[in-house]
Amino acid sequence: MKIELTLKKYCIHTAAHKYQERAILRYFHNKRINKAYLEKEIDNLQYFLENVDAGQMRSRYPDLNGKNRLDVRLIIADQPKMWQIQFSGQIVDVIWK
Repeated sequence: MKIELTLKKYCIHTAAHKYQERAILRYFHNKRINKAYLEKEIDNLQYFLENVDAGQMRSRYPDLNGKNRLDVRLIIADQPKMWQIQFSGQIVDVIWK
């Protein structure tokens, strides 16, 4: 699964949280959406939000602080230790707490 985030005025953690909020709204208000996929997306975002070390991610990769507009892709694998973030032509591992 890949989740596309746009950082603008928000860091990676806040952008993921806002994306999750919108996904929850889509879940309840859009009857034509694939609810099983959306449930998995929401669950994965919840895991990311609860377990990512956002401070370390921003410290190690300053582009993820949201000060400049940046398109980011959260790449979700079967095992959380294999999750990655793609941005600015690079792919990095998620740093967990």
